[in-house]
Formats: sequence, structure tokens, C-alpha cells
Amino acid sequence: MSQPLPRVLSLLRERKDELMQQWTSRIRDDPKIPQAHALNEEDLRNYTPKLLEDLIDSLAQSARPGMPGGASSQEIGSSEAAKVHASHRLAQRYCLAAELRELGALRSVIIDMFARERVNLGDGEAQLVHSTLDEVMVTAAVEVERTTSAELRRDVVLREMFIAVLGHDLRTPLAAVRLAAAALLKREDVTAAVARLVQRIAASNDRAVRMVEDMLDLTRVRCHGGLPVEPKPIDLCSICRQVVVELELSRPEHTIRLKVQGDGHGTWDPGRMEQLMSNLIGNAVDYSPPEEPVQVELRGQDQAVVLEVSNRGSPIPPELLPVIFDPFRRGDQQHEDLRRSKGLGLGLFIAKAIVDAHGGSIEVTSTQEQGTTFRVMLPRPS
Repeated sequence: MSQPLPRVLSLLRERKDELMQQWTSRIRDDPKIPQAHALNEEDLRNYTPKLLEDLIDSLAQSARPGMPGGASSQEIGSSEAAKVHASHRLAQRYCLAAELRELGALRSVIIDMFARERVNLGDGEAQLVHSTLDEVMVTAAVEVERTTSAELRRDVVLREMFIAVLGHDLRTPLAAVRLAAAALLKREDVTAAVARLVQRIAASNDRAVRMVEDMLDLTRVRCHGGLPVEPKPIDLCSICRQVVVELELSRPEHTIRLKVQGDGHGTWDPGRMEQLMSNLIGNAVDYSPPEEPVQVELRGQDQAVVLEVSNRGSPIPPELLPVIFDPFRRGDQQHEDLRRSKGLGLGLFIAKAIVDAHGGSIEVTSTQEQGTTFRVMLPRPS
């Protein structure tokens, strides 16, 4: 190491107060760090003098005989000052960019001081000074990311707990609405006009119940790593026929063509299988023009049962295919008014969760020529 480094260390030690004053002045004048304008002098300087001392110590350690020519990231990363500085700034609602801009300002005042004092750094000294400052910035950035990620995870858990509690509490009033609507429809003195209104109330209540169940399923997947299932011996062919009949009754303007081949018996959760088929076939109906029939095929094979649901509506955009099973995703297709009136965009996400819980697979293909097809493979448990 050449001679300028001792002079660098001496200047940094002697001018710490001056550097702090220049640094705080520069921070307060920076319009891109508005958070600093609200801090008093003590809070603004907080932990920064210790950070500067650690910089000096890191430079001194790297200058010892036998040390490599650049600053050791392990030594610099062991400094708590950069981590504490970042944590303090996060508490003051700094973002990562503002934190790095502050540390960049510290670099600037140090380099400016060297220029004023006419300290000519050689290549080795310049690399050492900048690598030390770089490592401090990296340490601070990692701390910001770690803390922010932990806070995001906590917020996600809190939101999902809220959804679970809300969904559970909503079931009681929704059940009361359903019972009241059913009781009204049984009365002999209800006029036809009132009956139609009650039927609309009942249909809207059913849609709200499905939304609540979807929210609860989302919470179960996120908080417990998957949907709980209770497998029982069932016939998928019978369940599929039942779902198709119910959808044809609720959507008489659409045609659903069902083709069943082979043996549909196996051990799966009957409620989840009905939910899976209702989600996939209902989704196909939603996005299919009334004049185009929805094709449903169930094939029993030796080791698995395969379900294919196809429609000839507008194809799913290619950029959406990789994330089509993510929650709150919807196709950027036609029938905008239809999509706004439906659920939360959780149907395909829950369908995949059901398939995953049974050890199966689900995939989708969508083109203008061939239409859109969802293919589910459900293995038969041995």
C-alpha cells in the first residue's frame, strides 16, 4: 500500500465533525430525500458518526500487512453501524433509494474533502476507499430488504388472518339471509313480483357465500400450505354429470356437451371434486359465447382420471398464461360486464390448489384456432 493511505486515515479522523456538518447540510438540501427535512439534527446525525468510525476502522484493517488490496467484505459486513443506520431510517419511513442516496452523499463529502486537501489517491487507495464505501451501502441495502421482507410477510399473515375471521363471521348473517329467502318463497301469499325479488336476493346471497368460501380457501392455502382434503371412494363421472346439470339449469342460454369414457371411480374428496369441476366448467361457460358449446370430457385411465374442459371464447393472452393460476387473475378477454359481476378471480387458483392437494396436475392451452382447454390429471390412489 502506498503512502497516501495514512494521510487518508488521519484526515478522516481529524475532520469527522466537519464531514458530518457537510453531510447533514447536503442531505437537508436534497429534494429527493424529503424524509430528512422532517428530522431534527440529532435524529439526522443518529448512528452516522459511528458509521464513519467503522469506515475508518475498515480502511485501517485492510491496510495491515498481509491483507488483500481491497476491503474485506466479511470485515465490513460485520459492522453493525450500517445495519443500525438502515433500521433507523426505515423507522423514519425511508425507502431503499433514500437510504442509498444518503450513503452516496457521505461518499461525496469524503471524496470532496480529499480533493480540497489535495490528497491524490493511487489506484490501490482509491479502490480501497470506494470498495469500503460500496460494502457499507450493500450492507445497508441488505438490511433494508431483510426488514422490509419481514414486514411484508407479517402484513400478509395479518391480512389473511383478518380474511379468515371476517369470512367465518360473515357465514352467520349470510345463512340467515338464505333461510329468510327460502321461507318467503314458501309462503302462499307472496306475489309473483315479490317472489322474483326474493329469488334475486337468494341468488346474490349464494354468490356472496361462494366469495366467502373462496376467501377462506385462499387463506387456507396461504397459511397452511395447501387445502385440507378428506378423500373418500367416489365416482367422478357421477359428480361431473351433476355439475353439468346444475350449470345448464343456471345458464340455460349455454350448451355444455359432456363426454364420459372409462371408469371414474377412485378415492378423492367429493366436495373438492365438485368444487374443481364447477370452477373449471363454470369458467369455460363464463368466457364462451352462447352460440359456442362448452366441451367437457372425462376419461378414466388405468392409473388416473383425466378431465378436459374446452371453450371457443377469446383466447387467453400469451403473457397471462404463466400466471393464470395465480390469485385474483382474470382473462383480458371480451364480456367485460360479465367479469365485473362475477367472483374475486380465485376460481382457477383454487382449482389448482385442489388438484395439487390430490397429487395431480393441471395445465392450460389457449389459441385462436383451437380455443382454450384446461386439462386436469387426477391419479388414482393405490
